[in-house]
Amino acid sequence: MASEFDIIKYLSGILGGYVFDKAVLERIALERGVLEVTDYSSLDLKTRELLRADLAYAAYYSPYVWASSSQTHGSYTKTTGSQTISESDKERLYSIFASTYKKYEDPKIEEILEQNGTVQWINF
Repeated sequence: MASEFDIIKYLSGILGGYVFDKAVLERIALERGVLEVTDYSSLDLKTRELLRADLAYAAYYSPYVWASSSQTHGSYTKTTGSQTISESDKERLYSIFASTYKKYEDPKIEEILEQNGTVQWINF
């Protein structure tokens, strides 16, 4: 028997090696209009690639070190160790989201270009 498709579980597995808070996954799904999706086949390639880019974007702009977390229910405990993102990881993440946003002319590409602009100090 096939299990029901869960968009949050799907999102949590797209970018292997990174653990995201459920709130981040829900925000991304909501922003992409897929929070209520219950069938994988309703996600086209463009949407899947943009979801992956959104996760890479979230990881890129996160702190270099993510804290560990534990979930306990009765005698059951699930622990996720801390994660450290290296400079090469950051470069790979940037490449993923920048190329995808550019490929689909997604509005987030403008946000990226604005954030990567130059900053100049003004002396008074």
